[in-house]
Amino acid sequence: MRAYVETRRLSLQEMDLRTQLKEIKEVLGVHDSQLNQIYDAMENLLDEKAAQRKWNDRERIGFKK
Repeated sequence: MRAYVETRRLSLQEMDLRTQLKEIKEVLGVHDSQLNQIYDAMENLLDEKAAQRKWNDRERIGFKK
């Protein structure tokens, strides 16, 4: 009887751990997608800044003082 009770207790703990791990995986998945969006936005900003720098450093044409 004690062995059965102990086995049942362990299986309930395992199920609880599984649900907790599943919740953690879901949260991490959401965070990963959010971080990817942030990285993409930062990359776009850096690309725009590099393009602006190239525009400002271009060789000027026309009348020069």
